[in-house]
Formats: sequence, C-alpha cells, structure tokens
Amino acid sequence: MTQTPYEAGRMFANDYAGKRARLCLANNAGSLGVNSTTAQCDAAEISGNGYARVEWTIPSGAYNSTAERFEAAVQAAVFTASSGGTGLAWNFAYLVLGTVSGGVTTWNTGVSYVLVESPSVALAPGEPRTYNITLFTDGFLVTA
Repeated sequence: MTQTPYEAGRMFANDYAGKRARLCLANNAGSLGVNSTTAQCDAAEISGNGYARVEWTIPSGAYNSTAERFEAAVQAAVFTASSGGTGLAWNFAYLVLGTVSGGVTTWNTGVSYVLVESPSVALAPGEPRTYNITLFTDGFLVTA
C-alpha cells in the first residue's frame, strides 16, 4: 500500500504543524544519544561567545509529490561565534519539540532528533554555521 497525501498531511498536522521547535548545540562527552532526555542534553548545551538556541513555530507545510511526503518549509538555523570571543565548538546537535498553550511553550521531555558531528565543529570568532532543517512526516533532514 502507498500512503496517500491525505494521510501524510493528517500525520504532519498532528505531529508538527503549529508546534514549537528548537535546535540546540552541545558538547557530548559520550553520554548523550538517541535515548537522552531533554534535561540531559540541556545540561551539556554550550553557552557564551554568541551562542543562542534557534527557536521557531513549525508552519502547516505542504505535500511534496516528488518525495511523496508532507513537509514544512526549510528552516535556517544560523549559529555565529561572537567576533570578540574565542569561538564556538560542539559535537552534538539536538532538536526538541514543544506545544504552546496560553502563550507558554512546554518542551517535550525527550529530544526528537539528534545529530552527531564527527569531527567536532569549531567556529572562529565571527564565523557562522547554518543548519537547514526540513521536518517531514517520517523524519527530518539537516544540511550544513
């Protein structure tokens, strides 16, 4: 059987559309992975030197007939090391989803997606790194 555009759209609407997402960077000493909680990842999140999480509201999306899936528009997440600092370094990126009620976001207790960077990423002062994120019905795609 082939999944229909209707079903893909229904799944996307239930799982992603209108929810909040945040992409964060961390230094993983080997303890973080696919079973890590949001709290564990947040404890290893990098800080300083211009780092800031990238947060956004996931749009309703559209059916991509070429890929045969429902997907959101590409979200660019740009991280830039402050020009007066010592740069930024990380080896682990993680995406957390959350729901909004009354203007307050409640983040999921588990992370939705992880990306291990090997080798680690190191930005010189003033240097940017962009992750382009596409969420779709059966996963996500990140290009850097």
